[in-house]
Amino acid sequence: MEQIPDYESFDYSRVWRGRGIEDLAERTLVSRWAVGETGIELGGGFGRITAVLEDRIGRTFMLDYSLSNLRRASARLRKTTLIRSSLDHLPFDDDVFDFVAIVRVIHHIPDPAPLLSEVVRVSRNGGTLVLGIHNERDSGKVRVTREGHRVYPTPLAKFTHSGLERVEIRGLGAFDNRLGRGAERLRPLATLDVKTSRLWPAKSMLFVRFVVRKPEGRNDPLVRCECGGAIIGGRCEGCGRSYDRIIDLVEG
Repeated sequence: MEQIPDYESFDYSRVWRGRGIEDLAERTLVSRWAVGETGIELGGGFGRITAVLEDRIGRTFMLDYSLSNLRRASARLRKTTLIRSSLDHLPFDDDVFDFVAIVRVIHHIPDPAPLLSEVVRVSRNGGTLVLGIHNERDSGKVRVTREGHRVYPTPLAKFTHSGLERVEIRGLGAFDNRLGRGAERLRPLATLDVKTSRLWPAKSMLFVRFVVRKPEGRNDPLVRCECGGAIIGGRCEGCGRSYDRIIDLVEG
C-alpha cells in the first residue's frame, strides 16, 4: 500500500453532519447482516458502524489508523477493543472473526487484493464480509479530496478473491443528496431507502455481502503486539509493553 495520508487533522464525523438519513440507512443494513461471536470493522473512523455491531456481535473490535478518530470512537463505544494500525497486516491470528465490515474505506486503497487476502486469513470459514463501496464504473481516474486523500475507482469487479463468495448486493443513497439533507429529520426515509435496496443499480452506494470459503479453523481473537506476543489485559505477554484503552501499534 502507498503512504498513508495525514488523517489526524481530519475530523471524519464532520462528513456526516446533515446526513442522518443516509447514516441510519447504512447502519440499519449492516446491522441486519452482522452475526457471530466475533466481529471487526476495518477503517472504522469514529465508530459510526461499529456502534451497531456492539449490539449484534459478542466480541467487537475496531481498527483505524487515525488516533484522533479512535479517541472519538472511544467516547462512543462501550465494549469494543480499539486498535491503531495500518491495513497492511492485521494484528490477529488466522481464523478469528465471524464478521468483518469495511465501509467507505477500500476506495482509498489502489490495490484491494492484499487487504482482501488479509480479511480471508483472519476470518473463519463461513464468516461474513460486508463491503461498502461507491457505485461507479472504472473510469481509471484517481480523485484527490481537498484534504489530500486519494480516491481510486471502485468498480465492483475489482473485489474478488478465491476465498470469497459474493452472495448479495444491496444499494443505498437515494436520499444522500440536497433534497435528503434538507429533510434530515424525516428519518422514516431511511427505512424506505433500505426497503428499496434491491434496486442497487440506481443507488450511489453498494453494500456487498460475501461469505468466506476456506478450510475449517478457529482461534481466539487476541490482538498481537508488534513483537508477536498476545496482548491480554492491556499488556503484551511477549515483551511486557503496556497499552491503554486504544491499542496503538503505530507509535512506540
